[in-house]
Amino acid sequence: MNQVKLILVYALSVGLNFSGFCQDVDGTARVSFDFSVFPLEPGNWTGILYAPNGDPEKGTKELLFNPHERTLGFSYNGPTPVVFFREMTNSEGVIEFQRVGTIDPGEGKLRDDIMLFFLPLSETETYNVSFMFDSPNTFPEDSLVFFNTTGATFFGILGEERLRLAPGASEPIDLNGYFEEPTPIGLVIEREEGYQKVLMNKLRFSPDRRTLMILRSPKNPNSFRIRTQRLTEYTGSRGSSDVLEP
Repeated sequence: MNQVKLILVYALSVGLNFSGFCQDVDGTARVSFDFSVFPLEPGNWTGILYAPNGDPEKGTKELLFNPHERTLGFSYNGPTPVVFFREMTNSEGVIEFQRVGTIDPGEGKLRDDIMLFFLPLSETETYNVSFMFDSPNTFPEDSLVFFNTTGATFFGILGEERLRLAPGASEPIDLNGYFEEPTPIGLVIEREEGYQKVLMNKLRFSPDRRTLMILRSPKNPNSFRIRTQRLTEYTGSRGSSDVLEP
């Protein structure tokens, strides 16, 4: 019997568009967007920098990571790909910028903010960076969005909703009607010999919020049980200080 393994793969571009796409006079593609960051695993989350205008010689800013909620307040207006790096001192005592991750948005239509998700690659001090839109259309109030960080496609149900969750961000699911009772969720993966359960649970939802459910590969590579991480944002009257938090 063939063992199906969920291999963690990040699609760096899944039809995403960015605000303010343009080109310099020399033909270099540029993008402009605001973004937040979130770490997907334990790791070294200090000293990761980016250049807000794309040129580290003209200024850098450190990304701040919180394992319990996304960190807001970052902006970029520069060329693509967007590069993340650390400062390193070479053998001659000269400071160099060592690349530790990138995203390449490519050309696109006008959109709003994005969320960046950082996954440390094993023992390399580099990161796989994936992203999704954060806009009223892609992630509205009273909705649930799945962000599938695995290379697998899952099928299942959420209450009365039929689910097909390919890698990347799902379409938002309207949660109105799911506030009264816990909502069952079940996901399976297709195998040669049939379907294998990967997730069974019940979820509670409340109004005036939006929920991001991150789907992650099993901790044990021989297991089918995927991991989940839930981030919920209150969308009421607290203002701009709202954050996504467990």
